Amino acid sequence: MKRILLPLLLCATAHAGPFDPARVSADAKWWLHADLAAARNTEIGKRVVATIDDKKGAQLRAIKRMFSINPLTDLRGISLFGDGRKDHAVAVIEGDFNRGHLEDLVKAAEDYKSRDREGTTIHSWTDKEKRQHAAFVRDDLLVFSHFNDLLEEALDTLGKGGGMAEDPFVSAGSGAPFLVGSANLSECEKPADGSQLVSKADVLKLALAEAGGRMEARMLLEVPDRADGERFRKVMEGIIALGELGNAQLDAADLKFEARAENGGRTVRCALSLPSEEMLTMMEKNGAFDRIGE
Repeated sequence: MKRILLPLLLCATAHAGPFDPARVSADAKWWLHADLAAARNTEIGKRVVATIDDKKGAQLRAIKRMFSINPLTDLRGISLFGDGRKDHAVAVIEGDFNRGHLEDLVKAAEDYKSRDREGTTIHSWTDKEKRQHAAFVRDDLLVFSHFNDLLEEALDTLGKGGGMAEDPFVSAGSGAPFLVGSANLSECEKPADGSQLVSKADVLKLALAEAGGRMEARMLLEVPDRADGERFRKVMEGIIALGELGNAQLDAADLKFEARAENGGRTVRCALSLPSEEMLTMMEKNGAFDRIGE
């Protein structure tokens, strides 16, 4: 049973409510937020939810009976953030939890311990030789991490304030994003085999949204000098051109793309949009929905 609890919590990353920057530590080096409330109202989101329910409905009902929560419908919000070290992250999850039931489950886990921290109970247990930590801030708000220091930092942010400021990038698009994130790459550990161009960047921001019947993707990249900014702009334009050249469906679609430089060329903004129905049709023809749940 304890081996199922962690995947259940982690799958919350796809199920979220509106982004609240006050829940993210001001010291976070990166953060990511997904908004299921917005995503499931998109054309693609509706199809994804229906496909998951059709293929995994029995498993979801079993999870509901075991944990008193359906990950597809009962988890409303999550914000993930970290201190820049590899795999160091904390999740702030909002949902319709049966708090007593979940707490009883972790109390039965291996090497369970608990302690009080300023009126909040921190639960810890061992799963697959890793220590886990979790605490309910409210009955509908859960904080979870492998790392106790990050969990306590999140609890301080939620309890005492001092979260991150509003980021204009979040609301810069046509619609509220259902997936949005930002990373101070110059302060984060990077994989050795990562993109050389992105590895030179200081900041990377991404957002996905749907507005006016179109899916919209936005990106912002901050680099140290104008030359790298110009290279990145050309790379993005080349990727789109190659995509259209190699995909007749994409070439015929009403695709709009713009890449522009700002801040003396050191900031590059990219925006891509495509009618939701056309994107849905392409995904269907490419078998994307058939692979869900495999």
